[in-house]
Amino acid sequence: MTRTKRFNFYNQRYFSLLILLISVLCLIPLIFLLVPYAYYQVFDVILPKVRVGDVDVGGLQINAAKVKIDRYFNYGRMLLATDGIHEQYLIPQELGLNVDAEQSAQQALNYGHGPNFIQNWQAFVESLSRVQTILPVVIVDNQTALGKLQKLNEIFRQPPTAPQIIYENGSWVVAPGGLGSEINLEESLHKLAIDAQTIISTAKYTINLKPVPPPEVDLTQAASRAEEMIRKAQQLKVYDAITNEWLELGVTNEMAAGWLKFEVNGDPIKLSSDPDRINRDLMDLGNKLGGTRYLDPEKISRLIVQGLEQGQTPFLLVNHHPTTYTVQKGDTLLKISWRAGFPMWKILEANPGLDSDHLYDGQVINIPSKDDLLPLDIIPNKRIVISLSKQRLMVYENNQQIKKFVISTGVDRSPTQPGVFQVQTHKVNAYASVWDLYMPNFLGIYEAWPGFMNGIHGLPMLSNGTRLWANVLGKPASYGCIILDLSDSKYLYQWADNGVVVEIIP
Repeated sequence: MTRTKRFNFYNQRYFSLLILLISVLCLIPLIFLLVPYAYYQVFDVILPKVRVGDVDVGGLQINAAKVKIDRYFNYGRMLLATDGIHEQYLIPQELGLNVDAEQSAQQALNYGHGPNFIQNWQAFVESLSRVQTILPVVIVDNQTALGKLQKLNEIFRQPPTAPQIIYENGSWVVAPGGLGSEINLEESLHKLAIDAQTIISTAKYTINLKPVPPPEVDLTQAASRAEEMIRKAQQLKVYDAITNEWLELGVTNEMAAGWLKFEVNGDPIKLSSDPDRINRDLMDLGNKLGGTRYLDPEKISRLIVQGLEQGQTPFLLVNHHPTTYTVQKGDTLLKISWRAGFPMWKILEANPGLDSDHLYDGQVINIPSKDDLLPLDIIPNKRIVISLSKQRLMVYENNQQIKKFVISTGVDRSPTQPGVFQVQTHKVNAYASVWDLYMPNFLGIYEAWPGFMNGIHGLPMLSNGTRLWANVLGKPASYGCIILDLSDSKYLYQWADNGVVVEIIP
C-alpha cells in the first residue's frame, strides 16, 4: 500500500469517528429530553410551566391538579365587581360562577398529551422555556347571577336628579333633571356568559350600566295648586287676643313661593311646605308687628304648614313680650297692678325681693307677658267685655254684640282686677268658704291670689238660703267677682266655652 493511500485511509477513519462522536454528543441532550418527556407521557403528568389561570399545575397529576384548582378558584378567591364607581368584593359562587376543577385539570393535562408525537414533543419543549396558560372551565348559573345583580343594583343604582321646579318672574318653570344609572341586567348577564373564564382568571368583573332618565314633569296640576297655596299664604292673618285685632301677616308673593317644596319623584307631583323656610320668614314678619308683639315661629309655622297643605285657613296667634314699668311719684303696687292689668301677686312673682311698701321713683319693675293670663287655647270668635265704670257686661260673637247685661263688680276694698283674662273653669255652683257663699253658674277667669279664682257668676246665696245683692245690680257690691242676674248667668255659663277671652276695662 502506498503512503498516499494509507494516509487517505486514516483520514476517512478519523473523519467517521469524528462524525460518530459528534452524533453521540448531539444525542446526549436529546436523551436527557426524552427521559423526562417519557415520564410526563407515561405517568400522565401535566407538562412543566403549565398554569390554569394563575394556578401552577405543572408537574402534577390530574387529581392533585384538580384539588389545587378547586381550592384556589372556588374557596380562596374573591373577585372585584365594579361599575367604575362602586366596588364590591364577592365570592365567585355569589355571581353564579363555579370553576369545574376536574375539567380544568383535564384540559391542562391535554396540553402535550395528544395522539400526535410531533405536536406533543413541540408542546413539551415549549413548556420548558415559557409559561403555558390554560383558561379554567367555568360553569355559570344564570339564576344565581341574576339574583345577585339585582341586589347589587340596589347599591350601584344612581337615581336620576329630579327636575327642579323654580319660581321665576311670577310663574313656575321646570329646570331639567340629570341622568341616573343602573345595572344593565341583560348585558351584564351576557358578559358573564361569554367572559366567565376571563372574569375568573383576572378576578375582576366590570358590570354594564344603562342610563336612567329623570322623570317627566307635568306641571299643570301642581302649579295650579301651588298658586292656590300662595294666595292663601298672602291672606294669612294673626290674631292679637289682648287688643282684639286681626293683623295682616304681610306675606309677599315671592315669600310664599319660597315656602313651597315640590317632590318630582313620580306622578302626580307632591307639593308640601318648608317649615324651616317659614320659620326664618316669620322671624322677620314678627318684628314688623310693632309694640311688644312677636310671633312664635315654631308653633306658627307648624300651623301654616298644616293649613296650606290641607287647604284650610289656620288660626294664628300673636304673642307678647314681657315689659317693664318705671315707678313714678305716688305709685303703689295696687295702682301699677291696675294699670298693667295684672294681679299684684303676679307682679311680685316676676320681681323676687320686691318690697311693695317701699317703692321709689325710677325703680324698674318687671311686668310679665300678657300671655301668662291666657293659659288655654284662644277661641277667636267669642269675647266678653266688662266695663267697671258702666257696670255692664257685653257679649260679642263674630265681632258683633249679641247681649248686654247689668252687673255688679268688686267694691273698692276688694276691687275687680282690670286686664285681659280667659274663661278657665266652669262650676255649676261654686262655694266660697271665706264668705260662706254659693255662686251659681261660676266661670273662673283669673286668680286674685294663688289658689283663689275670681270669676263671673249669678247672684250668690248664703248657706242659710239668703240671696244677696239682687237689688244692687248696676253698682259695685261683690268681693271681686262679676255678678249677674241668675237667668243672665245661666245664659253666659252655657255660651262661654273655656278659652273665651274676658276683657275687663276700668
